[in-house]
Amino acid sequence: MAETVLITGCSQGGIGDALAREFHARGLIVFAAARDLTKTSSLKEIGIHTLEMDVTDTASIKQATETVRQATGDHGLDILINNAGVTRILPFADCPVEDMRCIVNTNVLGSFAVTQAFLSMLIQAKGTVANIGSVNEVFAPAFNAVYNASKAALTAFSRTLRAELAPFGVRVVAIRTGGIKTNMTRAEGDRLPGDSLYQPVRETIERRTWIRYDSFPTPEQYAKRVAHDLLGRPGPILWRGGMSTAARLADIFVSPVLLVS
Repeated sequence: MAETVLITGCSQGGIGDALAREFHARGLIVFAAARDLTKTSSLKEIGIHTLEMDVTDTASIKQATETVRQATGDHGLDILINNAGVTRILPFADCPVEDMRCIVNTNVLGSFAVTQAFLSMLIQAKGTVANIGSVNEVFAPAFNAVYNASKAALTAFSRTLRAELAPFGVRVVAIRTGGIKTNMTRAEGDRLPGDSLYQPVRETIERRTWIRYDSFPTPEQYAKRVAHDLLGRPGPILWRGGMSTAARLADIFVSPVLLVS
């Protein structure tokens, strides 16, 4: 049977959607997961298997796992891409705790839970786990504190999991992703509360005027690079997307203290 790949967070217009299309075009059996199946209907139309899966819900993950297990049989799962993620563009002081929990539950615990659920199938196929991280871990941009922390957690998770799964022939790759022209990137920041300490820079935060979208690759361009990487012999860390080269150089040569000072 052809190689198999499961991708979380495949709503239309995002990285997951583009990755699903690219792997499908390369002949893989693709399972595209999202919380809302109405946002994956265009993938289903071209023959991609779509799954309703909320990465924060144990029962939802279990049901998706059984569906993939029945479809793949003895072959297992060749590639798992943990892509599902959410963010809030707000100063940390203004971010509600319930929103922090949502970000951590989706970006971090969701990836943990999905990886654990599909682990036996990944071992069966001697497959690859790819965790979609962010260059924010290096640059630590303001007004993204919880999101930045969640992506740093994924990198630490990848490093540890790599050591634990190596004896079973499973690769673990952290993909530090830079700017991509997605719906999430184009969205305006969240509205500041009226009593925010940051009212003097409200317009900058809400309109995200510091981001230069024109220089970012499209999701399709990003997906081609990542698919090529994952179908080869990827190293432990990949740098892809806008400003990823700068982030890689900064990660090597620049002290974290200087980046945030």
